[in-house]
Amino acid sequence: MKHRLAKSVGLSLLSPVIIGCILGLYYAFTLEGNGLNIFFNLFVSAIANAHIVGLTMAAFVVPGYLLMYKYAKVNYSGVLTLGLLGGAIFSYLLSATTGMAFIVNAVMSALAAGLFLFGLRQGLTTQSSHQ
Repeated sequence: MKHRLAKSVGLSLLSPVIIGCILGLYYAFTLEGNGLNIFFNLFVSAIANAHIVGLTMAAFVVPGYLLMYKYAKVNYSGVLTLGLLGGAIFSYLLSATTGMAFIVNAVMSALAAGLFLFGLRQGLTTQSSHQ
């Protein structure tokens, strides 16, 4: 169980990379100017806010999942809500209180919670096929 949780948390840390690439590509193609410079700035900005994702996973998502697992009441929408809520709270406290950065950090944390669940589901299917 611990190994599967650790792999899932590691997978969730890809969220800043994914969000940085998507936003960077979008703005590089839609804005006038040096596209590579715009992409690189947004990508690095998303990576710089990866601490929001890590704190959300440590304080909200993993403990919430373990509590749900303990009582056999795992609810995927509940875990995703914990990710969004944790991202919003830590973004407000540490990074951005309003604006687009606040929303992007919250969505990045919700995506991390989704990747966490995806990693757990992948671990369950490979584990059950080996038995």
